[in-house]
Amino acid sequence: MMTPTDADRKNRGGGEDPVKTISERMSLKEGEEAIRRVLREVYRSGKIGTKDLARAARLPVPVTAAIRRELEKGGILARKGGATLTEQGEKYVRERLGLTSEVGPAHSVYSGRQAVIPDEYAEVLKKLVDCSALRPEPLPRLDQAYATPETALRRALYMLEEGDLEGRKVLLLGDDDLTSVAAGLLGAAKGITVIDIDGRLLGAIEEISDREKLGIECVLHDLREPLEEGLVGRFDVVLTDPPYTLPGLKLFLSRAIDALRPRKTSSIYLAFPDKPPLKMLEAHRAINGMGLYVRELIPRFNVYEGAEILANTTFMVKLTVTEVASPAVTGVFRGALYTGEVRPTVRTYRCRCGDEVRVGSGEVYATVEELKARGCPACGSRKGFRLRRRTAGPKKGSL
Repeated sequence: MMTPTDADRKNRGGGEDPVKTISERMSLKEGEEAIRRVLREVYRSGKIGTKDLARAARLPVPVTAAIRRELEKGGILARKGGATLTEQGEKYVRERLGLTSEVGPAHSVYSGRQAVIPDEYAEVLKKLVDCSALRPEPLPRLDQAYATPETALRRALYMLEEGDLEGRKVLLLGDDDLTSVAAGLLGAAKGITVIDIDGRLLGAIEEISDREKLGIECVLHDLREPLEEGLVGRFDVVLTDPPYTLPGLKLFLSRAIDALRPRKTSSIYLAFPDKPPLKMLEAHRAINGMGLYVRELIPRFNVYEGAEILANTTFMVKLTVTEVASPAVTGVFRGALYTGEVRPTVRTYRCRCGDEVRVGSGEVYATVEELKARGCPACGSRKGFRLRRRTAGPKKGSL
């Protein structure tokens, strides 16, 4: 069970935080996020009626009305033909909640799946395209397949629209897609941290962050090991695009739960591919079994430059964390994780010289890309390899 601490009750400048104190006084099932959503929608609208406010905040009308009354008592809201922020309220949402963007439903970048990026973000997208050229070659053994710059920006704008970027401490568990850079360029987050096993990639993110003055914190870490103590319970929001295996899904979501600060209805953003029905059922059972539920699932949201086997696309899920959330994986993870480990396949390639080379997990060459980079062991050629046969190894997991 997640319960607020005394430290949680203090805002960043000291003193009681109305969002937390009202949430606790009302014993809201949705927690403090419900009050934050109400304030966000009032801020974006300028003035809004209770029914429209309830619809925008995705709350029952009686709950919305009760929250509005409490905020009026606290001097944060006033009623002037609809709910509106007082001068005190304006200062509070800007300085203490970190709300600065007026983006709203009319600016939606995710409804309609691969919607066109609004023109107002053209300069951000151009920078992302330039930054993407700094990424190293993807490593198939780590299930890396780079998403397009448009996808990275769509993710960041989706989080912004959902209220999960402004004033938030955001964690990315793996970020070969540079979503951290996209979020940083929007300038709304309180802090952005990336944890990744690939030091080459973190080096590129650090270089971009320094150049653009984004302040992104990079942590080199293998998520098969537990999070360092300083990363546990520290973040407001997590985004992850994990290995597309059931062990990968469970491990990365477990670490996400560990990283989130104790709070009802926190958000985890998850990119994952479509699977056969029974495999998807298995994935949803794993998600629900950790005390998470699917708030929204958007098909074909993420587009990749590689990953042809997935038709170059995956869906995006917004998961909500409940007060009974608990990681499925604790401690060190020692099982198969990546696709090549969970479903090992050995491929035999024939070089032009006639020599045959085995490629796959546990072999000298893990991928054909590695074989091409190092050259044929017999003649040294780096091209002209032809696939001869595949041999499936024993499955060590599912999905």
